[in-house]
Amino acid sequence: MIRKFISYLRAKSGSVSTEAAFVIPVIVILTGCAIEFCYVTYQWNGAIQSARHGARVAATSNPVATQLRDMTGLGQGVEAGDPMPDYSYDCSGSAQSCNQGSFDQAAMNAIVYGPDQDLTCASTARARRGMCDVFDIVSEDNVDINYSHSGFGRAGFPPDPAPLITVTIRDLKFDFVFLDAIAPAGLKTIPPVTASIMGGDLRNG
Repeated sequence: MIRKFISYLRAKSGSVSTEAAFVIPVIVILTGCAIEFCYVTYQWNGAIQSARHGARVAATSNPVATQLRDMTGLGQGVEAGDPMPDYSYDCSGSAQSCNQGSFDQAAMNAIVYGPDQDLTCASTARARRGMCDVFDIVSEDNVDINYSHSGFGRAGFPPDPAPLITVTIRDLKFDFVFLDAIAPAGLKTIPPVTASIMGGDLRNG
């Protein structure tokens, strides 16, 4: 009996299968994690590129905050040629409003959907791209735009307020490959992404 037991302990048959049973699940898990990480990184990068593109479009488009178009900065002791006084206009795509003045829906559409304002998100010519053409899960509900005093611009020259434009994308959800069912809610939302650019050549019309 003892000899049989010792012989059993020394037997090598089946060792490869046993090792494979331990190694293969580890390989599968690591492969899945690599795929998930790459796809999440791709989505985050898509949001960043969309915000940057939106800022560039906003810098050469009608401002969403209509009050910015006719702003002179004059009054309350500010005279023509003086530095532009501080200002900040926050416009929310989801609320379709700005903290001051009116909200220009057409201007927001031009930024989100492209200068053609086709209200569709698809691959298109570079000159026609909007934010959602760069990253198709972006909608105006995810976009906030801030126009604020940049330190440039002179009072009394409304065509050239030279604002600093900041485009923020928020409340986008990661599209996980494997983790949708088990990922905590806090990990399913893409962190807010912002991009800023000088808007020294805003167009009216």
